[in-house]
Amino acid sequence: MCYAIATNQQTKRLLTILVTILLFGCGHTEKKSDGKWKTIEVGYYLFDFPADFELVPEKGIDSYVGMIKGDSMCFGFDFGYYSSDFEPTAQEYLDNGFWRNELSYRFMKEGITYDQRNTPKVDIMSIRPATIQDSTIGKGCDYVAKCKHDQTEFDIAIYIPDEIKQTNYSIDTVDYQYRKIVWSKDPRKGTTGIYIRDMNGFNESINGYLALSMATFNLTSKQQETALKIFKTGRVKNQSE
Repeated sequence: MCYAIATNQQTKRLLTILVTILLFGCGHTEKKSDGKWKTIEVGYYLFDFPADFELVPEKGIDSYVGMIKGDSMCFGFDFGYYSSDFEPTAQEYLDNGFWRNELSYRFMKEGITYDQRNTPKVDIMSIRPATIQDSTIGKGCDYVAKCKHDQTEFDIAIYIPDEIKQTNYSIDTVDYQYRKIVWSKDPRKGTTGIYIRDMNGFNESINGYLALSMATFNLTSKQQETALKIFKTGRVKNQSE
């Protein structure tokens, strides 16, 4: 028994904020920097920007939002407990992607109200990269998961969303800060951004981390290089600064 699963990524709040800020707040034009840089504070973090950039706070509901605007491009940011960490990596999608939620739906029967007590349980026994022979399970699938429901074993075809395939990722930890940098393989079509949070800053009452998301889009290759250079300067603000 074989099934193929495709999925649509949920719309994320940060990207809505960024699109609104960036579309109405500034445009992107090519302009050479004079080589001078300065430090700008965003939430708990400091970043070095070319000297022409300025911080422009906006009105937020439950977080600190705004943009950092320069002559050549601008960045929207969201500092709060609901900041987006952008598209998941392929591994994060395999571990927590929506495709897992769909497994139980396939064994639900009409006329039954399901809750946590009686939702059909499906065990994922293994996940492996797809091969050419797996076209019988799902044409063009990226991975295959071997699953089990009751005593029945079956294979599921997993498709990694195009948004993930078209994004580069860099994830590291510096000074107990989790840092995720994303940049589109096509700078003009995707997001270039950074998500950073304190690894020890989990708030149980809110069930989340106080984090910063900052991003831009519709860039040239040179602008994207500058954006990534800026992100690499990100650091926690010291009390003395």
